[in-house]
Amino acid sequence: MASPSSTVDFPVWPGLNPDFHTALLEEGNSPAGKALRKKAEDRFMYAEGKPFLLGPAQMVKPEFADTLVRVTQTYHRAIETIVRASVSDEAVRAELPTPPALAADLAKDVDPANSRVHICRLDLMLDPAGGFWILETNANCPGGFVFSGMCNRAWREFMEARGHTMPPPLRHEDKGFMADWFLESLEQDTGVRPDFLALLREDGGNRLELRDFAKHVRWNDIECVAMDPRKVQYNGTGSPTAGGRVLTHVYQKLGMQPFQRLRGELDPFVHAVRDRALVVQNGQRGRWVGDDKLCLAIMFDPGFKHLFEASDWDMLQNYVPWSRNMRRLDAIVVDAVRGERERYVLKRGLDTRGNGVIVGRGVTAERWAEAVGTAIAEGWLVQEYHATTWIERDFDVPDMQRHDIALGAINGELTTVFMISSGELRVNMSRSGRMHPLFLGRN
Repeated sequence: MASPSSTVDFPVWPGLNPDFHTALLEEGNSPAGKALRKKAEDRFMYAEGKPFLLGPAQMVKPEFADTLVRVTQTYHRAIETIVRASVSDEAVRAELPTPPALAADLAKDVDPANSRVHICRLDLMLDPAGGFWILETNANCPGGFVFSGMCNRAWREFMEARGHTMPPPLRHEDKGFMADWFLESLEQDTGVRPDFLALLREDGGNRLELRDFAKHVRWNDIECVAMDPRKVQYNGTGSPTAGGRVLTHVYQKLGMQPFQRLRGELDPFVHAVRDRALVVQNGQRGRWVGDDKLCLAIMFDPGFKHLFEASDWDMLQNYVPWSRNMRRLDAIVVDAVRGERERYVLKRGLDTRGNGVIVGRGVTAERWAEAVGTAIAEGWLVQEYHATTWIERDFDVPDMQRHDIALGAINGELTTVFMISSGELRVNMSRSGRMHPLFLGRN
C-alpha cells in the first residue's frame, strides 16, 4: 500500500477496502499466488503478441457497492431512453451527429425491438472524496466481460482456500456466463433458441473474447462458427444464409471503425438485422446510438430532462460531469474551452480504444486549438476534466497508477465489475492499461 505521506500526491478512492488489498498482496506474493498470477498472464492475450495485463484485485466496500448497483440500473434506462428517442426526436438526432456511413441505415431502422441495449459497459472516474463520474458507454462489443469473470473466480477460489471470507459473486463469475446471458436474452426477444450460432468478425480482425465465448456456447450443445459478416446473404425475404448455413442469431464482434470501413460490402447483413431476420446483441440502433459518447451531453442538458423519469434525471445529475456537444456551444463557452484546456477533455462520439480522446492538460496549446476546431466541425463531446484516484499497478512493481471502474450491465442488471489502471491520462486496455479484478462487498 502507499504510505500515508504519499496519499496527498496519489489519492486513493475511499470506496476500496484496504484490509482486503493488504491480504491480497500478501497472498499474491506467496509461491502459490505467484503461480496463479503466471497462469493468468499466460492464459489471456489482448491481441497477437500483446498480453492481457492483470493487476492486483480490489474490493469495494458494501456502502459504496449499493450505489454502483443503483446507478447501473438508472444509467441503462437512460441509454435505452435516448436510443428510443433517436428514432423520431429531431432534437436528440441533432445532438448525436451520425457518421455518413451510418445515417441512411439508422433512418430506416425504426422497429422498436431494435432499440434494446442488451449489453453495455459504463466507465467511471473515481473522485477522491468518494464519489465518481460517468465518462462514457461501450454498447458495441465489450469483450472484457469474459476475462473479468474468469479472473474474479480464480482469485475468489484462491482467497477462500486460504481462509478469507469473500462476498457473494456477481453473475460474471458463473462458468459460461457470456454464452448463457446471450442465449437467454435473445431467446426472450425472439422465442427461439438456435442450434447454430455464427460469431461475426472481420477476417483477421479483433477476436478478443471469441475463443472463450465459442467454447461456452458449445457447452450448451450449440454449434458455433466464426465467419466474416461479408459472407452473409439476404434478399429481403426468408432467412439469411452464410456458407450454405441458415442464420437466425449471430454474435457480432465488429467494432465501429471496421464496420464503417466495410459498410459498402455489408448490405445483406445490415438489411437482415434491420428486418430482424437476423438477431444480434444490441442490434444496430442500440449499438451505434447507445455507444455514442454524446449521449452524456443529452443526460446533462436540462433541455432533454423531459425524456427521462424524474428520479433517474435527478440521480444522473450527481454522476454525469458537465458534458456538451462542441458544435452546439455558444461563442463564449467555446472561447472558455479553447482558452482553458486543462479543464476539459474532447471525445469523438463513436471512436474507440482511446482514439479520438484529447485530454487538454496532456497536449500543447497548439494541439488543443487544432482539436477544438475539429471538435466544432465534427460535433465532438466536450467534458469537464476530473482527476481520478490511484492504485498499485502490480504485485512486483507497486508503482501507483490512475484507475477507473468499469460496470457491465446485462439488460440493466449489474453483472460485471473490474478496474483498469494506466500510466496515461487516457485509461484504456488497448493502450497501456491493465485489468484489476474487483469484488463488491455486500451488507
